Amino acid sequence: MKKAIVFFSVLGVAIFLTTTAPTGAGDESFYSQLSVGEPVVHGNLAVYPVYLPGGGEKLGDVFTMAEAAETGRFKIAELEEGASVNSLEVHNDTDKYVVLLAGEMIRGAKQDRIISYDTVVPPGGKFDVDAFCVEAGRWTEVSEHFTDKKEMAPASVRAAAQGKQDQGQVWAEVSKVNAERGAVTGTDALTASYDDPEFQADVKKYEKALKGLAKKKEVVGVIVVAEGKVKAGDVFANHDLFAAVWPRLLTSYAMDAALAGELGDVPEVSAMEEYLAQLEDAEREETYADGLQNRSSLTKDEMSAYELEYKGRKMHLNLY
Repeated sequence: MKKAIVFFSVLGVAIFLTTTAPTGAGDESFYSQLSVGEPVVHGNLAVYPVYLPGGGEKLGDVFTMAEAAETGRFKIAELEEGASVNSLEVHNDTDKYVVLLAGEMIRGAKQDRIISYDTVVPPGGKFDVDAFCVEAGRWTEVSEHFTDKKEMAPASVRAAAQGKQDQGQVWAEVSKVNAERGAVTGTDALTASYDDPEFQADVKKYEKALKGLAKKKEVVGVIVVAEGKVKAGDVFANHDLFAAVWPRLLTSYAMDAALAGELGDVPEVSAMEEYLAQLEDAEREETYADGLQNRSSLTKDEMSAYELEYKGRKMHLNLY
């Protein structure tokens, strides 16, 4: 089932754009400030911290999914008028905007899902949000609302959702992950790989080895390398946002490690800085804008990136 580029409207107006142009000077003001530090190597991953002077500007009116859920006033459920595989209903009764990240995994309802694209949900209302299924064999309600266990899908699944926008491709990547991990489940649920005790132990080891990264106030993201090449990367507007989502990012990176081969050559820091520098003149395709947020895809040579802007400011960048 091929998914078209369809997005929800948060302010009653949705603008769909498919223009392609080089990134401009306004983008350089953020990206040119980024720098890369020496990697922390653990197992078969090399994790490079990405620095922004001062740790970036704070976004005081934004919650992450986990922060919103803790208030008890934020819920995600199936559509009230009829459940749909690729659309969910978000109830945000907090007084803040909530950022949902592509690949964030939620469990329950009629089937487990991941968020399709980085999305900012306004406060005080009910909104539809795009999703992809990561449990192909179930369509039976097990709970009224979804549960967030602070998990994020591995890079291959995240990239299939954001880049290919194809439910079939997402299911194919989930099946590959489960096959590689030997996760047996009657519904081919991605969560089976995450529930594996061996993987849970691996996550704890990565948490211990990499916990120092999230404590450095100027770190706003990381680039993750395995098999001598970039597997994934996440860069945020500021340190606080990065630190808030770090626990779930670790689940994604740990799964990437579990699926990867040998570490291979560890690139020099200068190579990673050159990799990031590609963002300044990458080709940009703006795919959605609604007055609150803009989403764009960026491509340059072998880099694929997906960018979220919030109120005109860079908020999150995925790198694959």
